[in-house]
Amino acid sequence: MPQNRQPRRNPNRRPAAPGAGSRAPRSGGSRRPAPAGPPPKSSLRARIEAVSYPVLVKLTAAPKWLLGVVTAAVLLGGLLAPPPVGPALLGLVVLFLAWLLVLAWPRLGAGQKLSRGFIVVALGALVVARAGGLLA
Repeated sequence: MPQNRQPRRNPNRRPAAPGAGSRAPRSGGSRRPAPAGPPPKSSLRARIEAVSYPVLVKLTAAPKWLLGVVTAAVLLGGLLAPPPVGPALLGLVVLFLAWLLVLAWPRLGAGQKLSRGFIVVALGALVVARAGGLLA
């Protein structure tokens, strides 16, 4: 007799009627707390989001690769351009990244906040160094 045989099913067994002894969890009987709602928004944050909404709609309608290519081109131009133009281009990149950071801040974890904040501050320091003539 083969060892890998499945046990035989009872041919008269039918599925239970819906709601009759169901093994599904009951509604309202969860031990988990309800998810917390979004934090209350300050009036400044609400204004920033209201002003940003139309711009974000246009950015999401554009091809996904376009935003990365344009940002990289402006960053590269800021690094390679002479001092009057270079710091201005780098400043645009810093302002763009800071704007995205402000919008995403409530949804980010602590590590993400730290790393993205570090990038914005480092690029800001690069802008100041380029504008001050410390970097050629």
